[in-house]
Amino acid sequence: MPMVGGLGGVKPATPEVQEICDQFKAEVQQKSGKNFGTFEAIEFKTQLVAGTNYFIKTHIGDNQYVHLRIYKKLPCYQEEMSLTAFQVGKTREDHIVHFEPSD
Repeated sequence: MPMVGGLGGVKPATPEVQEICDQFKAEVQQKSGKNFGTFEAIEFKTQLVAGTNYFIKTHIGDNQYVHLRIYKKLPCYQEEMSLTAFQVGKTREDHIVHFEPSD
């Protein structure tokens, strides 16, 4: 079990994680100015805070990936989610690392 505040180990993407990605595809496309034919969650890490941060490696075609940072609030807040940051220009070989929310 990951330590509160620490980034957990990498795990293969699950159907739940893919559903989370799907909710933010349009927002990532709009903010990045790119259109993705593919938007497939590959693997992820979580960080337990006052909710959960998901760091998700997402395949967008060829050897192109984006890393998403999505925050899921606690159940008492109806587990609302928001895209807090993303990184483009990633490859399959790039490791998922902690990165800060966008300004």
